[in-house]
Amino acid sequence: MTRNKLLSQAIAGGIIYFVISLILERSTAKEVLITEGTEALIFAVVYGLGLWVYHRFIKKGG
Repeated sequence: MTRNKLLSQAIAGGIIYFVISLILERSTAKEVLITEGTEALIFAVVYGLGLWVYHRFIKKGG
């Protein structure tokens, strides 16, 4: 998996997480946006790291 594809998948996952979190929260207050945005950023980093580990060490080929 190329770096760009991995990065775009992690960013897309973070954006989807952020949007779903806002829908479930039903609020667009500044504090909620900051909290949910921080959680989405952390999710994107962890998700991207998980994808990298999977494709680097577990899948091995293909």
